[in-house]
Amino acid sequence: MSFKFGWNLHIKTLLLSALACLGLWQAPLAYADDSSYVVMGPEGVAVIRVITIAISCPTLMADDHALAMHVRAAPLNTPSAGIHPAVFPVLSCEVNWPVSAKSITLQGKPLPKVNPYPKKILLMGDSGCRMKAPAEFQACNDAHAWPLAELARNAAAEKPDLVIHVGDYHYRESPCLMDGCAGSPYGYGWDTWQADVFEPLRPLMQAAPFVAVRGNHESCSRAGEGWFRFLDPRPFIAGHACDVSVAGDADYTAPYAVPVGATQQLIVFDSSSASEKSPTADSPQVATYAAQFATVAALARNKPNNWLLFHHPILGFGHGKLGEWQKGNASLIAALQQSHSAKLFPEGVQLTIQGHIHTFELSSTRGNEPLTLLTGFGGSSLESHFPEQPPENFEPAPGVAIVQQQSDQEFGYSVLQQVNGHWQLREVDVHGTTKHVFDLQLKQAPYSFLQIK
Repeated sequence: MSFKFGWNLHIKTLLLSALACLGLWQAPLAYADDSSYVVMGPEGVAVIRVITIAISCPTLMADDHALAMHVRAAPLNTPSAGIHPAVFPVLSCEVNWPVSAKSITLQGKPLPKVNPYPKKILLMGDSGCRMKAPAEFQACNDAHAWPLAELARNAAAEKPDLVIHVGDYHYRESPCLMDGCAGSPYGYGWDTWQADVFEPLRPLMQAAPFVAVRGNHESCSRAGEGWFRFLDPRPFIAGHACDVSVAGDADYTAPYAVPVGATQQLIVFDSSSASEKSPTADSPQVATYAAQFATVAALARNKPNNWLLFHHPILGFGHGKLGEWQKGNASLIAALQQSHSAKLFPEGVQLTIQGHIHTFELSSTRGNEPLTLLTGFGGSSLESHFPEQPPENFEPAPGVAIVQQQSDQEFGYSVLQQVNGHWQLREVDVHGTTKHVFDLQLKQAPYSFLQIK
Protein backbone atom coordinates (compact mmCIF):
# COMPACT_ATOMS: atom_id res chain seq x y z
CA MET A 1 0.00 0.00 0.00
CA SER A 2 1.10 3.58 -0.46
CA PHE A 3 1.82 5.66 2.61
CA LYS A 4 1.81 8.79 0.47
CA PHE A 5 -1.95 8.14 0.36
CA GLY A 6 -2.20 8.55 4.14
CA TRP A 7 -0.48 11.95 4.13
CA ASN A 8 -2.49 13.14 1.10
CA LEU A 9 -5.73 12.22 2.84
CA HIS A 10 -4.68 14.15 5.94
CA ILE A 11 -3.95 17.28 3.84
CA LYS A 12 -7.22 16.83 1.92
CA THR A 13 -9.16 16.53 5.17
CA LEU A 14 -7.78 19.78 6.53
CA LEU A 15 -8.42 21.60 3.23
CA LEU A 16 -12.03 20.40 2.96
CA SER A 17 -12.71 21.30 6.58
CA ALA A 18 -11.41 24.82 5.98
CA LEU A 19 -13.52 25.22 2.84
CA ALA A 20 -16.59 23.96 4.70
CA CYS A 21 -16.05 26.53 7.46
CA LEU A 22 -15.97 29.26 4.78
CA GLY A 23 -19.17 27.97 3.22
CA LEU A 24 -17.41 27.17 -0.04
CA TRP A 25 -17.95 23.43 0.06
CA GLN A 26 -20.58 21.02 1.34
CA ALA A 27 -19.88 17.44 2.26
CA PRO A 28 -21.62 14.68 0.31
CA LEU A 29 -23.18 11.75 2.15
CA ALA A 30 -20.13 9.48 1.93
CA TYR A 31 -16.68 9.16 0.35
CA ALA A 32 -14.77 6.27 -1.13
CA ASP A 33 -12.16 6.92 1.56
CA ASP A 34 -14.68 6.41 4.39
CA SER A 35 -14.43 3.28 6.51
CA SER A 36 -17.65 1.46 7.35
CA TYR A 37 -17.91 -1.62 9.55
CA VAL A 38 -19.93 -3.30 12.31
CA VAL A 39 -18.64 -4.06 15.82
CA MET A 40 -20.41 -6.37 18.26
CA GLY A 41 -21.10 -5.03 21.74
CA PRO A 42 -22.51 -6.26 25.06
CA GLU A 43 -25.52 -8.58 24.74
CA GLY A 44 -24.87 -8.89 21.02
CA VAL A 45 -25.84 -5.34 20.08
CA ALA A 46 -24.46 -4.62 16.60
CA VAL A 47 -22.98 -1.13 16.33
CA ILE A 48 -22.58 0.34 12.84
CA ARG A 49 -19.58 2.66 12.53
CA VAL A 50 -18.50 5.03 9.78
CA ILE A 51 -15.22 6.98 9.92
CA THR A 52 -15.47 9.90 7.51
CA ILE A 53 -13.71 13.05 6.38
CA ALA A 54 -17.12 14.68 5.88
CA ILE A 55 -18.34 17.39 8.25
CA SER A 56 -21.51 15.46 9.14
CA CYS A 57 -22.49 11.84 9.59
CA PRO A 58 -23.97 10.00 6.60
CA THR A 59 -27.53 8.70 6.44
CA LEU A 60 -28.00 4.96 6.04
CA MET A 61 -30.92 3.08 4.53
CA ALA A 62 -32.50 0.46 6.78
CA ASP A 63 -34.62 -1.58 4.38
CA ASP A 64 -36.66 1.22 2.76
CA HIS A 65 -36.29 3.78 5.54
CA ALA A 66 -33.62 6.41 6.26
CA LEU A 67 -31.49 5.73 9.34
CA ALA A 68 -29.59 8.68 10.77
CA MET A 69 -26.19 8.17 12.35
CA HIS A 70 -24.95 10.27 15.28
CA VAL A 71 -21.52 11.55 16.21
CA ARG A 72 -19.47 9.22 18.36
CA ALA A 73 -16.34 11.38 18.45
CA ALA A 74 -15.77 14.73 16.76
CA PRO A 75 -12.64 15.48 14.73
CA LEU A 76 -9.57 16.57 16.66
CA ASN A 77 -7.27 18.72 14.53
CA THR A 78 -4.99 19.83 17.35
CA PRO A 79 -3.10 17.40 19.59
CA SER A 80 -5.21 15.97 22.38
CA ALA A 81 -4.47 16.15 26.09
CA GLY A 82 -3.95 12.39 26.19
CA ILE A 83 -0.88 10.56 27.41
CA HIS A 84 0.39 10.50 23.82
CA PRO A 85 -1.21 13.53 22.12
CA ALA A 86 -2.56 12.64 18.69
CA VAL A 87 -4.58 14.20 15.88
CA PHE A 88 -7.83 12.69 14.55
CA PRO A 89 -9.10 14.85 11.65
CA VAL A 90 -11.99 12.47 11.00
CA LEU A 91 -15.54 12.16 12.26
CA SER A 92 -16.52 8.93 14.02
CA CYS A 93 -20.19 8.13 13.48
CA GLU A 94 -22.33 5.30 14.83
CA VAL A 95 -25.81 3.90 15.24
CA ASN A 96 -27.10 0.60 16.58
CA TRP A 97 -28.45 -1.84 14.01
CA PRO A 98 -32.26 -1.77 14.47
CA VAL A 99 -33.51 -5.20 15.51
CA SER A 100 -36.22 -5.18 12.84
CA ALA A 101 -33.93 -4.17 9.95
CA LYS A 102 -33.16 -6.96 7.47
CA SER A 103 -30.67 -4.95 5.41
CA ILE A 104 -28.75 -1.72 5.90
CA THR A 105 -26.87 0.06 3.15
CA LEU A 106 -24.50 3.01 2.87
CA GLN A 107 -24.73 4.71 -0.53
CA GLY A 108 -26.34 1.54 -1.89
CA LYS A 109 -23.63 -0.76 -0.51
CA PRO A 110 -24.83 -3.35 2.04
CA LEU A 111 -23.21 -3.44 5.47
CA PRO A 112 -22.34 -6.85 6.99
CA LYS A 113 -25.31 -8.24 8.90
CA VAL A 114 -25.12 -10.21 12.12
CA ASN A 115 -25.78 -13.93 11.90
CA PRO A 116 -27.20 -14.91 15.32
CA TYR A 117 -26.04 -18.50 14.72
CA PRO A 118 -22.57 -18.14 13.20
CA LYS A 119 -21.19 -21.34 11.71
CA LYS A 120 -17.87 -19.92 10.50
CA ILE A 121 -15.82 -17.61 12.72
CA LEU A 122 -12.55 -16.14 11.50
CA LEU A 123 -9.84 -15.42 14.08
CA MET A 124 -6.82 -13.13 13.81
CA GLY A 125 -4.62 -10.88 15.91
CA ASP A 126 -1.41 -8.88 16.25
CA SER A 127 -1.75 -7.52 12.76
CA GLY A 128 -0.13 -4.06 12.56
CA CYS A 129 3.30 -3.29 11.11
CA ARG A 130 5.93 -3.00 13.83
CA MET A 131 7.87 0.26 13.99
CA LYS A 132 9.45 0.74 17.39
CA ALA A 133 12.76 2.38 18.27
CA PRO A 134 15.53 1.63 18.65
CA ALA A 135 15.74 -1.42 16.38
CA GLU A 136 12.37 -3.15 15.84
CA PHE A 137 11.34 -2.16 12.32
CA GLN A 138 9.30 -4.17 9.84
CA ALA A 139 9.30 -3.49 6.09
CA CYS A 140 5.77 -2.07 6.00
CA ASN A 141 6.08 -1.20 2.29
CA ASP A 142 6.82 -4.82 1.38
CA ALA A 143 3.66 -6.93 0.96
CA HIS A 144 5.62 -10.09 1.80
CA ALA A 145 7.23 -8.72 4.95
CA TRP A 146 3.91 -7.24 6.13
CA PRO A 147 1.18 -9.26 4.34
CA LEU A 148 -1.93 -7.96 6.14
CA ALA A 149 -3.63 -6.67 2.98
CA GLU A 150 -3.37 -10.05 1.25
CA LEU A 151 -4.39 -11.84 4.41
CA ALA A 152 -7.51 -9.65 4.69
CA ARG A 153 -8.50 -10.29 1.06
CA ASN A 154 -8.19 -14.05 1.44
CA ALA A 155 -9.87 -14.03 4.84
CA ALA A 156 -12.80 -12.08 3.37
CA ALA A 157 -13.06 -14.68 0.59
CA GLU A 158 -13.80 -17.25 3.31
CA LYS A 159 -17.16 -15.45 3.73
CA PRO A 160 -17.11 -15.72 7.53
CA ASP A 161 -20.20 -15.06 9.64
CA LEU A 162 -18.09 -13.27 12.26
CA VAL A 163 -14.52 -12.02 12.74
CA ILE A 164 -12.69 -12.02 16.07
CA HIS A 165 -9.56 -9.88 16.36
CA VAL A 166 -7.71 -10.58 19.61
CA GLY A 167 -5.95 -7.20 19.79
CA ASP A 168 -2.79 -5.30 18.86
CA TYR A 169 -4.03 -3.58 15.73
CA HIS A 170 -1.63 -0.64 15.91
CA TYR A 171 2.18 -0.93 15.81
CA ARG A 172 3.61 2.19 14.08
CA GLU A 173 4.94 3.93 17.16
CA SER A 174 8.33 5.35 16.11
CA PRO A 175 9.74 7.12 13.03
CA CYS A 176 10.99 4.62 10.44
CA LEU A 177 14.76 4.06 10.48
CA MET A 178 15.04 1.67 7.51
CA ASP A 179 14.25 1.71 3.78
CA GLY A 180 11.48 -0.88 4.04
CA CYS A 181 9.10 1.43 5.91
CA ALA A 182 10.27 4.77 4.50
CA GLY A 183 7.51 7.37 4.34
CA SER A 184 5.27 5.57 6.80
CA PRO A 185 3.24 7.63 9.27
CA TYR A 186 3.97 6.98 12.93
CA GLY A 187 2.56 7.90 16.30
CA TYR A 188 -0.96 7.34 17.59
CA GLY A 189 -3.25 9.44 15.39
CA TRP A 190 -5.62 8.74 12.51
CA ASP A 191 -2.93 8.41 9.84
CA THR A 192 -1.35 5.42 11.59
CA TRP A 193 -4.73 3.84 12.37
CA GLN A 194 -5.62 4.16 8.72
CA ALA A 195 -2.31 2.63 7.58
CA ASP A 196 -2.29 -0.22 10.12
CA VAL A 197 -6.01 -1.03 10.27
CA PHE A 198 -8.64 0.60 8.11
CA GLU A 199 -6.93 0.50 4.72
CA PRO A 200 -5.50 -3.06 4.78
CA LEU A 201 -8.45 -4.60 6.66
CA ARG A 202 -11.14 -2.92 4.53
CA PRO A 203 -12.21 -6.11 2.63
CA LEU A 204 -12.59 -8.10 5.84
CA MET A 205 -14.39 -5.29 7.69
CA GLN A 206 -16.88 -5.19 4.83
CA ALA A 207 -17.33 -8.97 4.89
CA ALA A 208 -18.53 -9.64 8.44
CA PRO A 209 -19.13 -8.02 11.83
CA PHE A 210 -16.13 -7.77 14.18
CA VAL A 211 -15.70 -8.72 17.80
CA ALA A 212 -12.82 -6.42 18.75
CA VAL A 213 -10.59 -7.39 21.68
CA ARG A 214 -8.28 -4.77 23.15
CA GLY A 215 -4.54 -5.48 23.16
CA ASN A 216 -1.66 -3.93 25.06
CA HIS A 217 -0.88 -1.74 22.02
CA GLU A 218 -4.31 -0.16 22.60
CA SER A 219 -3.72 0.70 26.26
CA CYS A 220 -3.88 4.37 27.25
CA SER A 221 -0.09 4.56 27.32
CA ARG A 222 -0.09 3.72 23.61
CA ALA A 223 -2.89 3.83 21.00
CA GLY A 224 -5.80 3.83 23.44
CA GLU A 225 -7.34 7.06 22.21
CA GLY A 226 -7.85 5.61 18.75
CA TRP A 227 -9.21 2.40 20.30
CA PHE A 228 -12.03 4.29 21.99
CA ARG A 229 -12.78 6.44 18.94
CA PHE A 230 -12.91 3.54 16.51
CA LEU A 231 -13.22 0.04 17.99
CA ASP A 232 -14.55 -0.03 21.56
CA PRO A 233 -18.20 -1.14 21.22
CA ARG A 234 -19.56 0.88 24.14
CA PRO A 235 -20.60 4.57 24.18
CA PHE A 236 -17.78 7.09 23.90
CA ILE A 237 -17.37 9.08 27.13
CA ALA A 238 -14.97 12.03 26.97
CA GLY A 239 -12.48 11.94 29.82
CA HIS A 240 -12.77 8.15 30.03
CA ALA A 241 -11.36 7.35 26.60
CA CYS A 242 -7.57 7.77 27.03
CA ASP A 243 -8.08 11.42 26.02
CA VAL A 244 -6.70 12.97 29.21
CA SER A 245 -3.21 12.84 30.68
CA VAL A 246 -4.28 10.46 33.48
CA ALA A 247 -5.76 7.24 32.13
CA GLY A 248 -7.77 6.30 35.22
CA ASP A 249 -10.49 3.73 34.60
CA ALA A 250 -10.00 3.86 30.83
CA ASP A 251 -7.29 1.20 31.13
CA TYR A 252 -9.78 -1.27 32.63
CA THR A 253 -13.13 -1.86 30.96
CA ALA A 254 -15.70 -4.37 32.14
CA PRO A 255 -16.10 -7.83 30.58
CA TYR A 256 -19.16 -8.40 28.42
CA ALA A 257 -20.82 -11.26 26.55
CA VAL A 258 -21.75 -11.63 22.86
CA PRO A 259 -24.25 -14.44 22.16
CA VAL A 260 -23.32 -16.71 19.24
CA GLY A 261 -26.25 -19.09 19.34
CA ALA A 262 -28.88 -20.32 21.77
CA THR A 263 -26.44 -22.06 24.12
CA GLN A 264 -23.12 -20.35 23.42
CA GLN A 265 -21.49 -16.97 23.97
CA LEU A 266 -18.21 -15.14 23.64
CA ILE A 267 -16.99 -13.37 26.77
CA VAL A 268 -14.69 -10.43 25.98
CA PHE A 269 -12.09 -9.46 28.61
CA ASP A 270 -9.91 -6.33 28.48
CA SER A 271 -6.37 -7.33 29.54
CA SER A 272 -4.69 -4.40 27.75
CA SER A 273 -2.79 -3.17 30.82
CA ALA A 274 -1.89 -6.55 32.32
CA SER A 275 1.68 -6.41 33.62
CA GLU A 276 4.05 -9.19 32.61
CA LYS A 277 5.97 -8.83 35.90
CA SER A 278 5.29 -10.94 38.97
CA PRO A 279 2.86 -8.89 41.08
CA THR A 280 3.11 -8.03 44.75
CA ALA A 281 0.69 -9.60 47.20
CA ASP A 282 -1.29 -6.35 47.49
CA SER A 283 -1.25 -5.44 43.77
CA PRO A 284 -4.22 -3.16 42.91
CA GLN A 285 -4.11 -4.47 39.35
CA VAL A 286 -4.51 -8.05 40.50
CA ALA A 287 -7.47 -7.03 42.69
CA THR A 288 -9.09 -5.25 39.73
CA TYR A 289 -8.65 -8.22 37.42
CA ALA A 290 -9.85 -10.65 40.12
CA ALA A 291 -13.09 -8.67 40.36
CA GLN A 292 -13.42 -8.73 36.58
CA PHE A 293 -12.89 -12.50 36.49
CA ALA A 294 -15.73 -12.75 39.02
CA THR A 295 -17.84 -10.91 36.41
CA VAL A 296 -16.67 -13.46 33.83
CA ALA A 297 -17.83 -16.27 36.12
CA ALA A 298 -21.23 -14.63 36.51
CA LEU A 299 -21.57 -14.17 32.74
CA ALA A 300 -20.53 -17.77 32.11
CA ARG A 301 -23.43 -19.01 34.24
CA ASN A 302 -25.87 -17.57 31.70
CA LYS A 303 -25.04 -20.11 28.98
CA PRO A 304 -23.52 -23.61 29.12
CA ASN A 305 -20.88 -23.01 26.43
CA ASN A 306 -18.43 -20.13 26.71
CA TRP A 307 -15.34 -18.99 24.87
CA LEU A 308 -13.23 -16.42 26.71
CA LEU A 309 -11.48 -13.82 24.53
CA PHE A 310 -8.58 -11.70 25.77
CA HIS A 311 -5.20 -10.57 24.53
CA HIS A 312 -2.57 -11.90 26.95
CA PRO A 313 -2.12 -15.68 27.19
CA ILE A 314 -2.64 -17.36 30.54
CA LEU A 315 -2.07 -21.00 29.61
CA GLY A 316 -0.45 -20.14 26.27
CA PHE A 317 3.32 -19.98 26.10
CA GLY A 318 6.19 -18.64 24.03
CA HIS A 319 9.85 -19.34 23.36
CA GLY A 320 12.32 -16.52 23.90
CA LYS A 321 15.36 -15.54 21.86
CA LEU A 322 17.64 -16.78 24.61
CA GLY A 323 16.10 -20.25 24.51
CA GLU A 324 13.84 -19.80 27.53
CA TRP A 325 10.19 -20.88 27.57
CA GLN A 326 7.84 -18.04 28.45
CA LYS A 327 4.91 -18.70 30.78
CA GLY A 328 1.46 -17.10 30.95
CA ASN A 329 0.79 -13.56 32.13
CA ALA A 330 1.71 -13.35 35.81
CA SER A 331 -0.83 -10.67 36.78
CA LEU A 332 -3.77 -12.48 35.19
CA ILE A 333 -2.72 -15.82 36.70
CA ALA A 334 -2.56 -14.19 40.15
CA ALA A 335 -6.00 -12.69 39.64
CA LEU A 336 -7.48 -16.06 38.67
CA GLN A 337 -5.82 -17.70 41.65
CA GLN A 338 -7.60 -15.17 43.89
CA SER A 339 -10.93 -15.96 42.28
CA HIS A 340 -10.88 -19.75 42.14
CA SER A 341 -9.28 -22.66 43.96
CA ALA A 342 -10.11 -25.94 42.21
CA LYS A 343 -9.12 -24.63 38.75
CA LEU A 344 -7.97 -21.39 37.19
CA PHE A 345 -10.86 -20.60 34.87
CA PRO A 346 -14.55 -20.31 35.78
CA GLU A 347 -16.90 -23.20 35.16
CA GLY A 348 -18.43 -23.25 31.73
CA VAL A 349 -15.39 -21.92 29.83
CA GLN A 350 -14.29 -24.52 27.28
CA LEU A 351 -11.95 -22.46 25.09
CA THR A 352 -9.79 -19.37 25.50
CA ILE A 353 -8.75 -17.36 22.43
CA GLN A 354 -5.92 -14.86 22.66
CA GLY A 355 -2.84 -13.42 20.93
CA HIS A 356 0.12 -11.32 22.14
CA ILE A 357 2.64 -14.02 21.27
CA HIS A 358 3.05 -13.81 17.51
CA THR A 359 2.32 -17.42 16.70
CA PHE A 360 -0.40 -19.93 16.00
CA GLU A 361 -0.73 -22.20 19.02
CA LEU A 362 -3.26 -24.76 20.18
CA SER A 363 -2.79 -26.64 23.44
CA SER A 364 -4.61 -28.68 26.03
CA THR A 365 -3.72 -29.24 29.66
CA ARG A 366 -4.08 -31.94 32.26
CA GLY A 367 -7.29 -31.49 34.25
CA ASN A 368 -10.37 -29.42 33.55
CA GLU A 369 -8.87 -26.20 32.16
CA PRO A 370 -10.15 -24.96 28.77
CA LEU A 371 -8.33 -25.44 25.49
CA THR A 372 -5.95 -22.59 24.69
CA LEU A 373 -5.78 -21.06 21.21
CA LEU A 374 -3.30 -18.32 20.25
CA THR A 375 -3.95 -16.59 16.96
CA GLY A 376 -1.39 -13.78 17.06
CA PHE A 377 0.15 -14.37 13.63
CA GLY A 378 -1.81 -11.79 11.64
CA GLY A 379 0.97 -9.61 10.23
CA SER A 380 3.21 -8.14 12.90
CA SER A 381 6.78 -9.45 13.12
CA LEU A 382 6.64 -13.15 13.98
CA GLU A 383 8.29 -15.04 16.79
CA SER A 384 11.34 -17.10 15.94
CA HIS A 385 10.52 -20.75 15.30
CA PHE A 386 9.77 -22.70 18.47
CA PRO A 387 11.30 -26.09 19.24
CA GLU A 388 8.82 -28.88 18.55
CA GLN A 389 7.94 -29.49 22.20
CA PRO A 390 8.41 -27.59 25.49
CA PRO A 391 10.27 -29.44 28.27
CA GLU A 392 8.35 -32.30 29.83
CA ASN A 393 8.02 -30.48 33.18
CA PHE A 394 7.06 -27.11 31.71
CA GLU A 395 4.01 -25.40 33.28
CA PRO A 396 2.59 -22.20 31.73
CA ALA A 397 0.85 -21.57 35.06
CA PRO A 398 1.57 -23.15 38.47
CA GLY A 399 0.28 -26.70 38.65
CA VAL A 400 -0.95 -26.76 35.05
CA ALA A 401 0.85 -29.18 32.72
CA ILE A 402 0.65 -29.27 28.92
CA VAL A 403 -0.76 -32.50 27.43
CA GLN A 404 -1.02 -31.60 23.73
CA GLN A 405 0.34 -28.69 21.74
CA GLN A 406 0.73 -27.56 18.16
CA SER A 407 2.42 -24.32 17.14
CA ASP A 408 3.49 -22.62 13.92
CA GLN A 409 5.33 -19.34 13.34
CA GLU A 410 4.12 -18.29 9.88
CA PHE A 411 1.72 -15.50 8.91
CA GLY A 412 -1.95 -16.39 8.62
CA TYR A 413 -5.29 -16.65 10.39
CA SER A 414 -7.52 -19.28 11.99
CA VAL A 415 -11.08 -20.40 11.22
CA LEU A 416 -13.51 -22.06 13.63
CA GLN A 417 -16.25 -23.82 11.69
CA GLN A 418 -19.12 -26.06 12.70
CA VAL A 419 -18.86 -29.44 11.01
CA ASN A 420 -21.38 -32.19 11.75
CA GLY A 421 -22.42 -30.61 15.05
CA HIS A 422 -18.97 -29.89 16.47
CA TRP A 423 -16.32 -27.22 16.04
CA GLN A 424 -13.37 -27.73 13.74
CA LEU A 425 -10.34 -25.44 13.70
CA ARG A 426 -8.32 -24.64 10.59
CA GLU A 427 -4.93 -22.94 10.55
CA VAL A 428 -4.71 -21.01 7.26
CA ASP A 429 -1.70 -19.30 5.71
CA VAL A 430 -1.70 -15.76 4.36
CA HIS A 431 -2.54 -16.99 0.84
CA GLY A 432 -5.72 -18.73 2.02
CA THR A 433 -4.32 -22.27 1.97
CA THR A 434 -5.30 -24.53 4.86
CA LYS A 435 -2.20 -25.87 6.63
CA HIS A 436 -3.66 -27.88 9.51
CA VAL A 437 -7.12 -29.02 10.61
CA PHE A 438 -8.14 -30.00 14.16
CA ASP A 439 -11.33 -31.49 15.58
CA LEU A 440 -12.04 -29.83 18.94
CA GLN A 441 -13.60 -31.78 21.79
CA LEU A 442 -15.41 -29.05 23.74
CA LYS A 443 -18.46 -30.91 25.06
CA GLN A 444 -16.99 -31.91 28.42
CA ALA A 445 -13.74 -31.81 30.38
CA PRO A 446 -11.01 -32.79 29.88
CA TYR A 447 -11.10 -30.74 26.67
CA SER A 448 -8.88 -31.96 23.85
CA PHE A 449 -8.24 -31.84 20.12
CA LEU A 450 -7.38 -34.26 17.34
CA GLN A 451 -5.27 -33.21 14.37
CA ILE A 452 -6.86 -34.57 11.18
CA LYS A 453 -4.58 -32.78 8.70
